[in-house]
Amino acid sequence: MLAYFRAISIVLFGSVYYRQLAYDILGLFASRIFPLVLLVALVGGGLGIANEKKWGFRLAVSAALYSVIATLWIGIRYDVELLGFLLRLMFDLVLVVLLLHPQSKEYRRIWFS
Repeated sequence: MLAYFRAISIVLFGSVYYRQLAYDILGLFASRIFPLVLLVALVGGGLGIANEKKWGFRLAVSAALYSVIATLWIGIRYDVELLGFLLRLMFDLVLVVLLLHPQSKEYRRIWFS
């Protein structure tokens, strides 16, 4: 559910955080494509996890890690509003922790094997 929430927040509140990292590293074209790729990865990862697919878990983890890296990149490199930065970082880190926590993997192994 948190992956879906993050995808909706990208659509509603903009994707400047995720666009700037791609622009700084890869250029203008990548900055237009990466937010869409992140959106598709979060929604696809959530759907894959819901349907018990390993690729869904991998896709959600990679999207969550990119989201954390992009948020930290913007927070360290540019002058941003502290409260908005901390809220974005909190939700990004919670998603990574929930996906990678050993208890989540154990639950998946018991109920979906």
